[in-house]
Amino acid sequence: MDIETGFGEFNFLTDEDCFRVYKVSGMEGTRFAENFTLHLTTNEFFSNEIKRSFRKYTGKISESVKNILSNDLGTSKFKDENIEESANAYKFHGGMRKPFNVLQWLGPKTLSSRGGELDAEPNASRNEEGKGTMGFFFYENKEGFNFKSIDKLTELIGNSRNEEIFRYNYTGKITKSAQLDNRFKIIDYAFDRNIDMRGSLRFGMFKNTTFLFNIEDNEVTVYNYDIKEQINDKKLTKQDGLSGPEDLISQSSRILVRTTDNGIMSNAGGTENSGRNPTDYSKSGSRYNLLFTQALNILIPCNVNLKVGDVLHCEISEMDSGRSTEPDKEISGRYLIRELRHHFSATQNTTSLKLMRDSYGVN
Repeated sequence: MDIETGFGEFNFLTDEDCFRVYKVSGMEGTRFAENFTLHLTTNEFFSNEIKRSFRKYTGKISESVKNILSNDLGTSKFKDENIEESANAYKFHGGMRKPFNVLQWLGPKTLSSRGGELDAEPNASRNEEGKGTMGFFFYENKEGFNFKSIDKLTELIGNSRNEEIFRYNYTGKITKSAQLDNRFKIIDYAFDRNIDMRGSLRFGMFKNTTFLFNIEDNEVTVYNYDIKEQINDKKLTKQDGLSGPEDLISQSSRILVRTTDNGIMSNAGGTENSGRNPTDYSKSGSRYNLLFTQALNILIPCNVNLKVGDVLHCEISEMDSGRSTEPDKEISGRYLIRELRHHFSATQNTTSLKLMRDSYGVN
C-alpha cells in the first residue's frame, strides 16, 4: 500500500509492515463488477494467537517487555527508545498467557522513573503515604510497539516533542477549502466524556486508603494516597491542582483491602514480596482514571504524520450567534491521541481522532 498525501507518503511496503488478510466479507456481484471487502491485520496479531508466555521473568519490567516481544512474540518491530525504562523490578510467571495479554497486564504494575520513589516496605501498625504515580500503556503505532508511562506521554517540562506538536483550530466554518492553511482546521468536534465527580469519588481517584495485610507476619499497614499531591506537573496542562471542590477531593472516598504478593516468587525467609508496589493498584488506577476524564473526538484534513501517543494542541473558539470569538480557554489546550483513523476517498481525505486529557486550560 502506497498513498501520497499533502503531509507525505502513507505506505506499508516492507516485509515487516505488510498486512495479512484474515477475512473477506461483503461479496457482491453485478453484470459489470464484483465487489468485496478485505479485512487486514498485522503478522503479530496471528503470532499472538498461536504463541504463549510460559517462562519465569525477573528484573526490571521494561526488560521483561523486550524479552516477551523478542522471544515470545518473535517480533523486532520496536525501538529501544520506545520501551521506556521502568524504575521497579517484578518477578512473575507467564502462566501460558498470550503475549499481548501479559504486556497489558504489566502496565498498571510499572513505575516510571518520573513517577517518584518506591513506597516503604510494609511494617506493623504503621501509616504510610503512597508516593508518586504509576501506569504504563502498551500499544502499537506506525513506529512499532511502544511501552510508555502516562507521565512520559503527558509531561510538559523538558518535552523534546514541543516543536513537533501540531496545532489545530476550530472556527465553525471553513472557506476556500483548497487553501493550504486549511489543513490545520478542525472540521468538526464533539466531546465524548467529561469529568464525572460522582464516578471519580466512587473510584477513589482523588484520594483513597489501602489496608495492606502481610500474609507472612499477619500485620497491617495503612497507605494513604492523594493524587493531587503526587501528580505535580506531570499532566497535559499547567492547571493549578485538579478540578473538583476542595471539600470533596480532600477526603478519602475509597477503601481498598489487599494482601502482600508473597509465595513462590518470594526470597528465602519470606520477608520480601515479588516486587509489587504496596499501592500500585491505587496509584495506577487513579492515574488512568484521571487521564480518561476528558474525551474529545475531532475530524481534520488527513495528516498521515499523526500517530497514537502523540500530543495535539486544539484551539476551539467560543461561539456567539454563529460567529467565532476568542478561544475557549477551558476546553482548548493539549490532548493525547488515543485512537485515529485515516479515510481516503476520491473526493476528500480525512483523519478522525479520539483524544483525551487529564486537566483543563491552555498553556
